[in-house]
Amino acid sequence: MTRVSLKVTGAQGQGVNSIGEMCAKGLKRAGYCVFGYKEYMSLIKGGHSSYQLDVASEAIESSETTVDMLVCFNHHGLERNAREVKSGGIILHQTPQWKFSKEVQKTLEERGVRVVYLPSEDVIKKLKAKPILGNVLVTSVVWALLGRKAEELKELVQEQFGHKGEKVIEMNFKCIEEGFAFLQTIENGKLKMENLPKPNLEWKDHLLITGSEAMGLGLIHAGCRMYCGYPMTPSSQLLSFVADMQNKTGMVIKQAEDEITAAQMMSGAMHMGTRAATGTSGGGFDLMTETVSLNAIIENPSVFILAQRPGPATGLPTWTAQGDLLLAVGSAHGEFARCVMAVSDAEDSYDLMSEAFNIAEKYQTPVIVMTDKQIAEALFTQKPYDQKKAKIDRGNLVTDPKALKELKSTDRYNPTAKDGISPRWLPGAEAATYCAQGDEHNADGSVDESAKNAVEQMEKRLRKMKALEREIAEPVLTKIENGKLKIENNDVDLDLLVVSWGSNKGVIMDALKGHKGQGRKVGYLHYTYLWPMKTERLEKLMSKAKRTVLVECNHGGQLGMLIQMSGGPTIKDKILKYDGRPFFVDELQSLLSAPC
Repeated sequence: MTRVSLKVTGAQGQGVNSIGEMCAKGLKRAGYCVFGYKEYMSLIKGGHSSYQLDVASEAIESSETTVDMLVCFNHHGLERNAREVKSGGIILHQTPQWKFSKEVQKTLEERGVRVVYLPSEDVIKKLKAKPILGNVLVTSVVWALLGRKAEELKELVQEQFGHKGEKVIEMNFKCIEEGFAFLQTIENGKLKMENLPKPNLEWKDHLLITGSEAMGLGLIHAGCRMYCGYPMTPSSQLLSFVADMQNKTGMVIKQAEDEITAAQMMSGAMHMGTRAATGTSGGGFDLMTETVSLNAIIENPSVFILAQRPGPATGLPTWTAQGDLLLAVGSAHGEFARCVMAVSDAEDSYDLMSEAFNIAEKYQTPVIVMTDKQIAEALFTQKPYDQKKAKIDRGNLVTDPKALKELKSTDRYNPTAKDGISPRWLPGAEAATYCAQGDEHNADGSVDESAKNAVEQMEKRLRKMKALEREIAEPVLTKIENGKLKIENNDVDLDLLVVSWGSNKGVIMDALKGHKGQGRKVGYLHYTYLWPMKTERLEKLMSKAKRTVLVECNHGGQLGMLIQMSGGPTIKDKILKYDGRPFFVDELQSLLSAPC
């Protein structure tokens, strides 16, 4: 696979993301698959941030450690990121009279890296433009270096800023023309990136979407009518997106005063029959866990979205991790049935929202949907969603007037209910009343602390877990054949079996597609449903595989721990990362290329 990588660096507030996103939109329309990755410090302004865009004519969902073009808004990018530029690459910067250290200069010369200084301030003054238009000027030079046409960029600018009037558009166009003219003065106008692959027009009509936007659309499609949250990176992007969509969808969006209140609001809405969800990150989920436990004992459907970031405590609030898996599975006091699932990309972030609500309502229990900063903020090239395949399953919810009148109070928590799933009806319905409260209770919800009742109700609730385990899908095996990905339903012999979950999926797929194993048979087993945990297929595959590797973004290999807790095999070979960064494709390829 040929991919080209572009990284824009600068301080928060300098427009780093705007250049990356503008280029992403234009390149996607030109027939490229793009993947966007952001790094930034937990500051509103200042610090050092970057937006990396990886571009290919084939499907990609990962970034690489080195780049073909580095764009620096200030000297920090020149200091920190210059060594990341590939041989024959380009550095575009705006720092007057900048000089690299002798060591860095030597490295750049050996690699044949071209360094271009763009006097942005001088150009903007000459045009009598506002300083903010410097971003358009830089974008135009980048666009020209990519070998694209000025008219394409003008079209994008017209779309984005056309509502601001003709004068604004005219000045934007002048900046674009000036940027293209500037590049003509460098190397006789011949400087550009030569390795951009040929476009593939199948990407042209795909979506450009972040994981948070995909999840928000998934919530809407699943029939969610209320979303409650409290801002906390990286869950804040989901809250912002559904809030922006509020007038179009008619959803009720509540920014609560804290995470406890957000969880309680969601629970109340679900108890009244409205599909609702809440989302948070890290310490916010810690605060929600009492409500998780409450929903378990009152058997109330509930959907919690846990967007992971590195901990403990505040940790690295704007970086990524997969360190909350054991938290999700073991959170909240007491023993009860729950489902934990994880999205892996923009496809999952949409499709699994319907699954989460269906499971929550069918089994009348909490469902925790895991994502992380890498998915929440990454930019994906996503094929249009299938808006017909999702089904709404409200489980044993009784709404028929005749059936409601036949219900008895003791039907609600009847300990003999099949699979532990009782009829559920809504407050205010013309039916018998029952008590829904957090003390241990008998069949009609009345407090009952007897030993016999405690055993009956505990066993009733936990029977749901057995039923859920029968229903959820097995982990999916993807086999790589001649650089192509293929879902494999048989338990085949493999030289290399990779096991993982969540956001690692994209980079693992990309790494294995480019795997230089000289005919080795390789496959990836992906876990979407993490609790209850299924291990039978893993055991069969491991018994045949020459090498099995666990890949996770945490220190302990938490998926491996869950597999062992569930009676599954031990995966001794682990590739673990816990520096707040995701795996990069070239990095992972190197780690997976070790001999079997």
